[in-house]
Amino acid sequence: MSEKRLYTQESLTVGKRVTLSDDRARYIGRVLRLRPSGLLTLFDDSGSAYAATILSISRNSVDLEVERRLDTDVESPLDIQLLQGISRGERMEFVIQKATELGVRRITPVITEYGVVKLNAGRAIKKTAHWKGVAISACEQCGRNRIPTIDAPIPLRDWMGDNLQLDSTRLVMRPGATRSAHDIDIGARPLTLLIGPEGGFSDTECELTDATGFEAIGFGPRILRTETAAVAIVAALQAIHGDCR
Repeated sequence: MSEKRLYTQESLTVGKRVTLSDDRARYIGRVLRLRPSGLLTLFDDSGSAYAATILSISRNSVDLEVERRLDTDVESPLDIQLLQGISRGERMEFVIQKATELGVRRITPVITEYGVVKLNAGRAIKKTAHWKGVAISACEQCGRNRIPTIDAPIPLRDWMGDNLQLDSTRLVMRPGATRSAHDIDIGARPLTLLIGPEGGFSDTECELTDATGFEAIGFGPRILRTETAAVAIVAALQAIHGDCR
């Protein structure tokens, strides 16, 4: 299998001819420096990956033929949804990138009382599209064929109200908590993991998480930054209960 992987929104089947244009085409020609008869791995929203051969290449378009389906599946057995308090700039991008690499299936940016990032409707749409691009790039790099769902930002209280009946093991990272990832019995249930923003949770939000079934867990005696906490706890859960062993 070629290590050069690209995502396409177009549905793929063996024998199909696909045209990639604009940024995708320029990336193939100028960054990867591929030429006709070169090989790529393409994957789509179905979760499948395919070997493809370049038929022709120009400045703004590349024509490929899908040759065969590849039997590759690196999805984690853990079904993790990450509720991430929105943080500034590259910190949020870092969380999305690393959570994707670590196998998280759904990332929901949540707006909290002490969060420093303010998003109006238009900016939220742009941010969501940008974050999805970050996740796509991470999948291309790490070998995943399924793009994690990237939700539009939602107030934490609204998410709680909308998901009262969600059947999952609910965990919230909280400094000083006595239980750790080792103490959690996940079983076959999905896992919902809540991480606060730079400013942490308000007292009201702490009460809300307790009332809606979130169990507080810690990660050692040190207080971690929001982006460190997300990556550290997901990695620990994958190492203890998942496939990072």
